[in-house]
Amino acid sequence: MATKKKELALVSKDILFEDQGSGAEGIDTQDLMIPRISILQQGSPQISKRDSQYVEGAESGSIFNTVTRIAKDGEQGITVLPIKYRRAYIEWKPNRGGFVRDHGNNGSILDQCEQDQATFKHINSEGNEIVTTAEYFLFMLDDAGGYETALLSMSGSQLKKSRRWNSMMSQLKLPKPDKTGYFNPAMFYTSYKLTTCPEENDLGSWFGWDIEMLHGDSGGIIENVKGGEEVYMAARSFKEKVVAGSIQVSPEDEEAF
Repeated sequence: MATKKKELALVSKDILFEDQGSGAEGIDTQDLMIPRISILQQGSPQISKRDSQYVEGAESGSIFNTVTRIAKDGEQGITVLPIKYRRAYIEWKPNRGGFVRDHGNNGSILDQCEQDQATFKHINSEGNEIVTTAEYFLFMLDDAGGYETALLSMSGSQLKKSRRWNSMMSQLKLPKPDKTGYFNPAMFYTSYKLTTCPEENDLGSWFGWDIEMLHGDSGGIIENVKGGEEVYMAARSFKEKVVAGSIQVSPEDEEAF
C-alpha cells in the first residue's frame, strides 16, 4: 500500500490537468441530479444515530444536502445566489407520509380540495394534502469563487420568508446605463446568507430560515464574490437550462422547510 501511494504522488499535476473530465464526455444536464437543501428537524432520521439515514454531526437546525448527504451548521449558514423562482403545488400522502406528485404551478388544483377548518390544509379526494411551495434554484457559493447548484423549497410557515425574500429582490434597483432612471437587476445579481433559527407556535416548535442580503456599496456579486463575473454568467446560463426544463432535481424530501 505504501508503494502505491508513492506512485500516485508522482503523477504530474500537468497530466492530471490534461486529463480533466476524461471519461465523462457523454454526461450532460440530463444525466445529473440537482440536490435539494432543507432544514433538519427534531424528527429527521439524519439526526438519529440508530437510524440507517444517520449523518455524522447532523442535528436539529442543520442544513442538509440530499445528494452529498452533508449537514452544515445552521448557525454558520450558507451563502447562496438565487437564480430562478417558481411556485409549485406538491401533493403529499397524509401527514407528509410520502411524496405523491408535483402539480407544477397549477394553482387551480386547490379548487379541487376541501380545506380542513382546524389545520387549513388542502385535502384532495384521495385524502392527500396539496402543499403550496416556493422553490428557488440557486448556487451555493464558497469563499474561493466556487459554486454548487441546488434547489431550496419553502412551505407552510416558511412561505412568509419566501415572500419577504422575493420583496427584497424586487425592491433592489440599479441606475440605468443611460442614467434616465433605475431598473431591477436579475435575481442572480445579489447573494444572500441563509441561516436557521428556532420558531414555534401553539402547534409546536421547529427550525426555520433566516435570510440576509449580502452586498457592498454597489450591491452585486460581481464586486463582492471572488470570480463574481464568471459566477454571474454561469448563473445566467443555468437559468436558461431551468427554463428549458433540462434540469433534474433530487426527489422531494419528506421534510422540506
